Order: sequence, then structure tokens, then C-alpha cells
Amino acid sequence: MSSLFRAWYVFVGLGLLTFVLTALVGQLPADLSAAVSLPHDMLYRPGVKFRSALAALADRSDLRARVEQLSEETARLEQLNRELALQVEQLQEVVQIRENQSPGVETTAPVIGVSSGSVLQRLTLGKGRVDGIVADMPVTAPQGLVGLVTEVGRSTSSVRLVSDIESRVGVTVRGRGGQGIAIGEVGGRIRVIDFIERDPVSVGDLVETSSYGGLFPRGVLLGEVVEVLPKDPNELRQSFLVQPAVDFSTLLEVALISPQ
Repeated sequence: MSSLFRAWYVFVGLGLLTFVLTALVGQLPADLSAAVSLPHDMLYRPGVKFRSALAALADRSDLRARVEQLSEETARLEQLNRELALQVEQLQEVVQIRENQSPGVETTAPVIGVSSGSVLQRLTLGKGRVDGIVADMPVTAPQGLVGLVTEVGRSTSSVRLVSDIESRVGVTVRGRGGQGIAIGEVGGRIRVIDFIERDPVSVGDLVETSSYGGLFPRGVLLGEVVEVLPKDPNELRQSFLVQPAVDFSTLLEVALISPQ
């Protein structure tokens, strides 16, 4: 092998060594840099750029991991914020019910099922005996009366709606007095029967619970009179139909009141 080729191989070898050391180590010692000054000068800058590229890739990977971590943390905080907002809504409803209906509100419960057949209309709640739910607890919503707890399991309970044909609620007409019994009707309305009038009842009047029967607190809105039925001349008592104040199909949460 000629001296020229040998020198060329040495030159290339020193250059590659300089490139690798510069890329992986950084600044070379001065003595070594002087010994290989020519290949060092030629390949130092590419080596530095290569090392910088490796560092940039590492930084980018760290940045991506940090972004993913922050995204997960943001999603967790958003979920926590939503849960807190729902708790605030529940507390506001409890306060509203205590102020407008009864101070005996015990707890709230989520509605996890609705059975609205033509005859029986029930709700299933996501709380039961372990949560302090007992039979005969009146169930309400901010809009008005919902029904009565009839069955209690360990972690669920069943509510008979006021529109159920087996429901019986003592009622009066707000501002007009009188007293009667509200029973559920097929189709979701409520019929008030055996109503003893103090003043004539008219369409649009508001019907609320009375003390009759002792199951429900007084003054809880039941619904609005939508039809006054013709009275038999020989009948002293009035009957009329009521549209429930609560849309049972859209209920998400209800409040439960201590049994009377």
C-alpha cells in the first residue's frame, strides 16, 4: 500500500474518531484536538450538529411526555370540576326543597330506572337501606311531589309515583282551600276525587298536599288543574284532573324526606 493511501486512511480514521467523540462526548481535549486539527476542523461542526440533533430529539420526547401528562391532569381536573358542580346543584336543590316544601330532607338519590307502564309507574333509585332509605319516605323534586318509597333493598329502592293508579295523596287547592284525595290515572294524569269545596275550583288552580292521610308534608305542589269534571246535581263533592308538576321521565335526582 502506497504512503499516500496510508495517509488518507489515517486522515479518514482520525476524522471519524473526531466526529464520534464530538457527537457523543462534546468538547475534545486540547492536546487531542491539536493532534488531529485538520480532520477535527473539517468534521467538528457536523459532529456538533449531530450531537445537538440527538439532544433535540431527547428534549422533544420529554416535551411530548410532559404534554401527555398535562393533558391527563387537565382531564382529571375537568372531571373533578364537573363532580363538584353536580354536588353544588344537589345542595342547592336540597336547600330549595327545605325552604319551599319541608325541612325534613334527609338525603338525595340518583334515579337509575323508570318504569312508566299504562298502569304502574315507578322509579328506581340508586340508594337503599345502607344509605338510610326506609319505606314511606316522601320523594320530591324542586318542581313538586314525586311519590313515596314503597320498597327498599340494600343499595336500591323503589318509588311509587303520584301518577300510579295505586297512589293516594291527600290534597287541597292552593288559595282556595277544600280537601280531597288524589289518585293516579292511566295516561299519567292525576284525578282528585271526593273533593269538598270551600271555593269553586277552576282550570289553572294549583293543587298541593294537605295533612290528610299523614304521609306527606303539607304544601308540596302536586300539579295544576287541567279539567274540572261535571258534578252530578246530587253529588256534593267535586272531581277534577291534574297535570303533575314534575316530568318524571326526565328526573335525574330526587330528594327524600323523613317519614311523617
